[in-house]
Amino acid sequence: MTGPTEGGFAAALRRRERDAVETALANPVFPTSIAVLRPWGGDAIARRRGVPASAAPISAAPIGESFELSATPSDAEAAAHPSEVVLPDGSRMTLADLLHACPQILGEEHVLAFGHELPLQPKLLDIQSLLSVQAHPPGHPELYVVLEAEPGASVRLGLGEDTDPKEFGAELRHGAALQRELAAYVGDHALLARDLSAWLLGPPELPLPPAIAEACAPLLPTLVDLRRIATDVLERMHRIAVAPGTVIHNCVMTPGSPQRSATLHALGNAGGLGILALEIRRAGPTLRAWDHGRLPQRPLDIDAALAAVPMTAARADDFVIAQAGDPFAIDNGVFTAERLVVGPVPVTRSGRGRAEFVHVCSGTVVLGGGRNPATLAAGCSALVPACWAGWTLSAATDASVVVASLCPQPTALATRTRALRRVREIVAASEGPRDILAIANGGDGPVVAARFEAARQRLFRADGSTRITVHEEPTRRGQLLGMIDAVRGWTPSAPDDVAIGIMLPGQGTRLSPITQRLHGIKPFVPMPIRTADGGAWMSAGEASLHSWVLVADALRRAGFAGIAWKWGDEPQLPSTELDALGLDLRDADAVRFGKRSAVTEDLARNKEWLLRRADGQMIAQLRRRSADALNARLAEAGADAQCLVHIGSPALSHRFTAALVAEFGDLEGWLDIDGYLFEALTHDPAAWAAERERDAGLRALLGGCPDFYERARAVKDRLEAERGAPLRIVVIDCGPDTWWGDMGQLGPARRAFARLADLDAEGEFARRLAALDDIVPDRHGNRVRNATIPDDGSITGSVVVDSVIGTVGPAGIHGAVVLDSQLAHASLGPGAVVVDSTVADLEAGRDAWLFRAVAEQLGVPAHGIHTTMPADPCVPDCAAEQWAFDGREDPSAAEHWTSTRDGNPASFRDKAVQMRQRERSADAIEAELERLHRAPLAARIAGRIPGPPRGRTPST
Repeated sequence: MTGPTEGGFAAALRRRERDAVETALANPVFPTSIAVLRPWGGDAIARRRGVPASAAPISAAPIGESFELSATPSDAEAAAHPSEVVLPDGSRMTLADLLHACPQILGEEHVLAFGHELPLQPKLLDIQSLLSVQAHPPGHPELYVVLEAEPGASVRLGLGEDTDPKEFGAELRHGAALQRELAAYVGDHALLARDLSAWLLGPPELPLPPAIAEACAPLLPTLVDLRRIATDVLERMHRIAVAPGTVIHNCVMTPGSPQRSATLHALGNAGGLGILALEIRRAGPTLRAWDHGRLPQRPLDIDAALAAVPMTAARADDFVIAQAGDPFAIDNGVFTAERLVVGPVPVTRSGRGRAEFVHVCSGTVVLGGGRNPATLAAGCSALVPACWAGWTLSAATDASVVVASLCPQPTALATRTRALRRVREIVAASEGPRDILAIANGGDGPVVAARFEAARQRLFRADGSTRITVHEEPTRRGQLLGMIDAVRGWTPSAPDDVAIGIMLPGQGTRLSPITQRLHGIKPFVPMPIRTADGGAWMSAGEASLHSWVLVADALRRAGFAGIAWKWGDEPQLPSTELDALGLDLRDADAVRFGKRSAVTEDLARNKEWLLRRADGQMIAQLRRRSADALNARLAEAGADAQCLVHIGSPALSHRFTAALVAEFGDLEGWLDIDGYLFEALTHDPAAWAAERERDAGLRALLGGCPDFYERARAVKDRLEAERGAPLRIVVIDCGPDTWWGDMGQLGPARRAFARLADLDAEGEFARRLAALDDIVPDRHGNRVRNATIPDDGSITGSVVVDSVIGTVGPAGIHGAVVLDSQLAHASLGPGAVVVDSTVADLEAGRDAWLFRAVAEQLGVPAHGIHTTMPADPCVPDCAAEQWAFDGREDPSAAEHWTSTRDGNPASFRDKAVQMRQRERSADAIEAELERLHRAPLAARIAGRIPGPPRGRTPST
């Protein structure tokens, strides 16, 4: 391959070699400090580091902050200033990569909640003029430990009186408009911009210098107004005096959120009295509300900033928690921090199972607990690994040290990961469902049965004892009638168990041309989900069934007996630990699933809603309506009522199913369960009549089945007579962070793969689903497993698995995902996805998606979809055709579905009919495509690419 290959200690760590990992864990981690230029900075940080300040042009900003620990690639600011670690052989790697290689540094609970990054972001701030007036989203409180301060120095923090956000926002927007006017007038005159900023940021009594007044004579009223606003904004906040040793905890309750965060603040003062402070915070966005008119102008986010903070008066004394020499210890639920006074008698710290950040504020300390004692002077920082059982701090003379750590939190990543682990545990213990009942399109039964049979040990029960039953629908009948047809003559293996049912019929028009490439079976589209590294990728249908194993197990444990249905092929993982709900479902007739959410106009009009009592009993299912109408119905239900967004897929008891068969089994045509059945079961005649008047869809249903309501009520009466108790429908809250995998449309299907390259929590969970989360990024940020790629930096931030990439074009490959593919020469834009494809020369733009594409040369535009199909699947040894579409459009729309476009050989409709033939098996056609087209091209590509695959990571 081209370019040098990384070697030495860094390469050994990326491979997780045992000796290298043990060496890395034997001593504290010393991240490099990253100096960052800011307009409000000075030379204090350089002096503290013993670095002489260098002369800089007037347009350059001085050093304003030093990132002491920056290992959060998902945060744009932290990613721009990553900490590095010098390794024992003198080589370097980023701290973020070291944490991937050695997750023991972070601890198991941390990795579960946050992945392999460390979103604690301590900084040194050199404040020589005012920072912006700013806020942060929920979950971002801050701590400031003042290290140095000129006499009289102060900061602004918290509102001094109750404030109208609309009035305040209007004032800030007016000031921003004046600032833009001033910036346009000043243009590129750097000296004038500097002098104007100094005046606007200075004390209110500072007169306007004559030179500025002359240079800006046409804008004097603008300057006066801008200065007035700048003064008023500062005066709205408390002025808090600081001195060396002052500690300020900026932590308040966030409006509309249970999380704490920082309130409105502007560090620094108009007098320009310098402050050097250690700031402890969580990495994340800064919402800038106001920048004092400073030039050059920086972006503002006024509305978001004001929405994130309380607009009521705060008490200044509540923020100051310590003065010089005072110890302190805080735990705000986001991070902990404390100040220790260290002397000759060692301070002993017990390991807490989490990484701890140590910063020496004054003096020199010795940190013990590793292989060798480490000496840290004032201004130095270290990270103590979570795996240490204990460690010590000591000093010859008194020294001051701040220790901080991130708190474990119930993040969405953690709750989803626990659900995923639980699914895998159930399958491994052979405790999954004993029955799978699948409903498929006519002609698909044998193919679906064979697919599920082959995968049952990894999807349902490791002992392979799950019985697979497939019912074909020659004519589509809808959820209700299709389910009735399927259960007739079917008997569960274990009547007291919970089977899983899935409905797979459909044309899959919105996934064209991918559906056609799958021989017309859309649920067979692969998803980046598997049970183990090296295992087979699940199809959407398989993943949907696999995810529902968790729900079926929880229902069984709660005493339910019946069928847990999945509509379609969209896997879901509840973020609520269902077993912890203490459910008793022994007498439940049906179970519905939803998640609590604020009632918005968009959700109210586009989703069904489940109204329930506090004990979970359903009050009513409500179809789409305005937010006002939904809230009114909720108010009628009483103070303890809750409204959940319906997420589909009911569980029906065997007796409930039998009642449905008895009352609806004689019907022809089409009926859905989610098409008004539960509305009819939970609405009295008056409410049903009102719904009929309101809802045109209901009137259309009644046109085809006039006695629908009477049949549904007969189901209710039958069940209540049988049990001697009222109908019991339970609504389970699956949690606000329920994961929902959508492969039904081109855009979401591509994004499911593209997320593997994302750096945020969604990307981390995607890699956990794909069993790729243990891959340590290479020095270019790529996650590579069993693949051969160039090592010259032409590929960055990408995921390449079980693939070969030869050379890369000038545009490079950035943020792409390549799975099970061979590419001799390629350029791929961000978000591009290549799955199961072989192309000798490929150029694909941003967000392109290639699926089973085979070609000597392909150019796929941004957002383009491309696949290769047999020209005629009924003809042996047929030619291959190239099919394309724009992924931003809807291929099921009439103008796309029935017409030939994008250079395709025919319309999607015609190709769908052709590919749904069942004269020849799909396996035979695939084998032929492989033999005639893909294998010969793959062999030619392999001959052009020397070297073995790289990226295998042995376990330690």
